[in-house]
Amino acid sequence: MNPSSKTQALIGKYLVRETDRAKWGDGEYAPQQNFLGDLSGNTVDHFVNGVAYFKALEEEIEALRTSTAKGRYLYLTAWWLGLAKLPAETEVQAFGEFGSTIVQQFPVLKDLARPVRVGKAYPPLTLPSGALLSRRLEELHKCGVDVRILAWVSPFAARYDVPGLGGIRIVNAQTLLSVAEMRSRFGEQGAGKVMVNLTAHPLGAVHCKLVVAGDQKSTRAFTGGIDPVMSRMDPAWHDLAVRVTGPAATAVHRFFQQMWAENLKLPAENFLVDRHPIESRLKTAAAVPDPPEPPRGDGTGAHVQVLRTVPQMRFSSSGPAWLYDKSSVVRALITAGAGFRKEPISFAPDGIFEFKVALQKAIGQAEKYIFIADQAFSSEEIMGWINARLLAKPDLKVILLYGGDPDDPPSGDMPEAVNGHLIPHVPQLLLDSRSGLQGLEIYGWTGTAVHCKVTIIDDVFCIVGSANAMRRSLYTDTELSVAVLDATDTGVVRRLRRDLWAKYCGMTLPPEMLLVGATQPGYDEILDLDDALSLWSAAWGGALPADVKLLPAIKGFQLPMPVTVPYSQQEHDRQDADSRMTF
Repeated sequence: MNPSSKTQALIGKYLVRETDRAKWGDGEYAPQQNFLGDLSGNTVDHFVNGVAYFKALEEEIEALRTSTAKGRYLYLTAWWLGLAKLPAETEVQAFGEFGSTIVQQFPVLKDLARPVRVGKAYPPLTLPSGALLSRRLEELHKCGVDVRILAWVSPFAARYDVPGLGGIRIVNAQTLLSVAEMRSRFGEQGAGKVMVNLTAHPLGAVHCKLVVAGDQKSTRAFTGGIDPVMSRMDPAWHDLAVRVTGPAATAVHRFFQQMWAENLKLPAENFLVDRHPIESRLKTAAAVPDPPEPPRGDGTGAHVQVLRTVPQMRFSSSGPAWLYDKSSVVRALITAGAGFRKEPISFAPDGIFEFKVALQKAIGQAEKYIFIADQAFSSEEIMGWINARLLAKPDLKVILLYGGDPDDPPSGDMPEAVNGHLIPHVPQLLLDSRSGLQGLEIYGWTGTAVHCKVTIIDDVFCIVGSANAMRRSLYTDTELSVAVLDATDTGVVRRLRRDLWAKYCGMTLPPEMLLVGATQPGYDEILDLDDALSLWSAAWGGALPADVKLLPAIKGFQLPMPVTVPYSQQEHDRQDADSRMTF
């Protein structure tokens, strides 16, 4: 196995390895895929937006259902599990009747006893075929496939009326109802295969959205920004997922196995939804089997690293004041007994920050362009890395596409990160620049949540997954992304960039066309990077057909960004938390 000098150079340039270790801190490790046999030999397919992703997922389910292979399985994780109907009048409760009676005797604790209504209704996820995903998973289970579901719930946001966490309460309530729904569908013998994930940092979440599927001979893994929730197929929701087949898929399988095993070690907890108890784990829950041995990469195909974020756990005895500012006694109770204070995760006692070190290195090696599409650009570190590379490479082009999640509260974090860390010392450019700065354009997509969490660099490297351009994705939320390097000229990264940018011009992608093989005018031209860069700035040269232009709703920002909400360091530390801090 002798990779070419070009392949070796690209691997050394863009992919992070332990030999890059310099001033790394606790938890900062290179991904486990360091050698060619682990890195190469992967096939990567991308799915732009929810409809395309759920069609691919349904095809995977159908292939498993009709297969006669031994050892078939499908494992799914979710930040938000939307498989059951959530009525607006649903109530979550901190304690059962006995516990509530006791708490009522102590006036300072009464606030914790009252039920809290979620106040919003959500339907169950219906796939593009018209079938309920819950029903398809039930069919898969009943035909002998090992179907497992691991869905995150916050131990205290799902119980207590903590200020600012009403949105998470809604997410958790539908997730808990979905857990109960799937246990009912799987029956008494299979109910233990549905488990609540309680391993998150209390100021974070288990944010990864994974599906791992296969049999004794092969493994496929999906990752991206798309939870199994009905709203992810809305036209105003822009998202992305990838499917990896090859050695990297086995690494994703092992990560699911680690998370499942970690939850088996935890004591079961009860949640109350509409006065019905829902246990986090049933006694019948069993270990996940080992994945099949992956084929060794032979230097061909896509080179893929699996990038995990797993938090550190550092807590004081009383917890942060904002958790319950009316009483330090109540705060201590919540901290000690309600899931706020966590023990370190056994397979990552110092945390794992592979996404951080991989993204930092790739940004620092960019030569032609950096493109990031995300719902939030609040990480001051990431903005600082981009700034350093812009100043070191005056010809570099940087494009950031932003579209906030309408459910996120207003914040001053993004203007602070952009104005204070991204744009300092970047030269002005007054002609043909929307931003007014050289080599940097930031666009907003009005009316659309840009949820796709993708970074593309130089048409040869990309990161896709659940991790945002936020501090919490670097250090606090449990995340899973993949870094893809096109070291053998497969075009996998270039085609992803073309399809995303074509969408931003309002094009219908070939898989969405009724006529197989048909393309819209200008689609092929976007594949040429030099011409395609002209979409974002006339100052960057190149030319596309006159009718190929960005959607009217995608508009460039003048920089510096206006500050509409004052920046608060206290709120930043709470909403975009850093698990390396002590809480």
